[in-house]
Amino acid sequence: MPRATDPGSPPTRERILDEAERLIAARGVYGFTLRDIAAPLRMRAPAIYKHYKSRDDVLVGVSRRFIALLAAQFEFGSESKPSEALRAALNAFAKMMMEHPAYVRLALVDFATPGGGMEYVKLAAGGSFQENFTGGPLASMHARLRGFLRAGARSGDFRRVDATDLYRFLKAALLIRLVFPDDALLLRQPSAGELRRVQRWLWDIARRHLAANRAPAV
Repeated sequence: MPRATDPGSPPTRERILDEAERLIAARGVYGFTLRDIAAPLRMRAPAIYKHYKSRDDVLVGVSRRFIALLAAQFEFGSESKPSEALRAALNAFAKMMMEHPAYVRLALVDFATPGGGMEYVKLAAGGSFQENFTGGPLASMHARLRGFLRAGARSGDFRRVDATDLYRFLKAALLIRLVFPDDALLLRQPSAGELRRVQRWLWDIARRHLAANRAPAV
């Protein structure tokens, strides 16, 4: 890690968030202090207050990074078949989560928090889970997925499904896959082969769920 005085190093605000992400991935959302962030950056914990008001404010900053990456998901390409476009989008989604293990832990804690999520994530996303479907930075991502699935159903490539159901089904499956029965993939950089295996696994779930000839649930 470059020293704070290195002219090529990122701004201090960003390096604080980088270190917070590393600690969340290794120890969990509640497993570190501002001192833990400061020590590897060769600064004292009070110096962090020049950039963030509190530890909670640091977590809001990490959450904003997460929301920005999440909002960019499900940008469907121009592949000839809807199935190919969806598979490419799911591959990108899995890659994003595996490259940012802190966001996996953040999302799991967020889901388990009463009232529609943690305050850090609510502040970053502009509201609760329910509000994110129609407003805030995640609304366009959900709208893209809804439109794509409607088009796929009209063309006969997919059976008709609710986009919200599919999103929570696939996101929940991916999160659990990355932490159960162990979280080894969050504690180191996954290999290219490990990433491909998870991507194939997620696509297989989506493909089976969306199969046009699948009988509707009773």
